[in-house]
Amino acid sequence: MRQRAAGLLRALGRALAPRPPLALGLQGGGALGAFTWGVLDGLLAAPGFACAAASGASAGAVNAVLLASGLVQGGPPRARQVLRQFWERASRRTSAYSGAALGAWLDHWRERMMWQAAPPVSPYHFNPLNHNPLRAILADLVDFDALRRPGAPRLFVSATDVGTGKARTFANREISLEAVLASACLPQLFHAVEIDGRHYWDGGFTANPPVEPLAKFARRAHLLFVILNASAAPELPKSATGIANRLHQIMGNATLFRELKGVGRYEKIELSDYARLDSAGHKLNNDWPFIERLFALGQRAARDWRDGPARRRATR
Repeated sequence: MRQRAAGLLRALGRALAPRPPLALGLQGGGALGAFTWGVLDGLLAAPGFACAAASGASAGAVNAVLLASGLVQGGPPRARQVLRQFWERASRRTSAYSGAALGAWLDHWRERMMWQAAPPVSPYHFNPLNHNPLRAILADLVDFDALRRPGAPRLFVSATDVGTGKARTFANREISLEAVLASACLPQLFHAVEIDGRHYWDGGFTANPPVEPLAKFARRAHLLFVILNASAAPELPKSATGIANRLHQIMGNATLFRELKGVGRYEKIELSDYARLDSAGHKLNNDWPFIERLFALGQRAARDWRDGPARRRATR
């Protein structure tokens, strides 16, 4: 009886013990980032959630900045609110969304991503005013000054320097609206973003997401990566679309998994464990039913991860 009681007390103590904060690595992937939104929503809903740091590229950078800004503004409830507002407004579901022209471009480019076919028209021609609906949405939802406060989670946002081809990582003091737009700048759709005389494209090309600065938190936080590009293929692709899609996934993960070898212990949540998607064809699908589906899958993935070590994908 005493042994049983002691065991129950130890289990209760573990349950009530404060959980280590998370250090999140959020991969980019366009509309597939709605899966990451679902993961974050599920994590934020859990008691004791704390975030020490977040790194991200492209859609991962957007999610990371929204998460951090919301946490500083009003804790997990506010973070959940601004993440939902962003994805609702970025989708064509919302009647107030003014980027109808972008919707037409997305329909045109879904099957013409640069890894499948060379763009026949430059955005400097078909989008001469460089209209980007994300600018107004992010400016409205993100408190960039709050990201520079001492209590804000540490942020690391990547962009690709067009001139050097190398990644640049923006930390809290450097993160601005322009830095986030640079991280999510698809060169097929938008003009390169100029910051301090340098021009930048999507960070997913070179650091998807930044790993090195996040690894510094390994001793005091759980490292958790949300992976949108499938790391494994169930079968050999033989169609032109399948080959192009798998090449895209391999290129999207190459730098990430090479850098993760030096991290030590980390955990990951993969979209491919919950859905098999043609990532090249779906990254620009911002239809609300698709976004909702990804969000629900992300919430499920977060619940699975929270269930315990037996359900987690831990890697050394």
